[in-house]
Amino acid sequence: MEVTEELKQKVYEYVQKKKKVKSKEIAEALNVQKSLVDKAVSMLVDEGKLSFYYNGASYVVTVEYAKELEKKEEEKP
Repeated sequence: MEVTEELKQKVYEYVQKKKKVKSKEIAEALNVQKSLVDKAVSMLVDEGKLSFYYNGASYVVTVEYAKELEKKEEEKP
């Protein structure tokens, strides 16, 4: 099965709604294989729409939220 534009849109919208989420959770919520979600996420990262955030674990976040998190980290003493 291939990644469709529809799947990419659903993944993007889910990440927007949740802010910070794991690929496994996206797959379960959308009822699709995790491998497809991983491919869709990679494509969206390449398109500059999503990013990865590492905080002891790897999360998928929107680029906007990643910038927000980065700013908060910089503000810490």
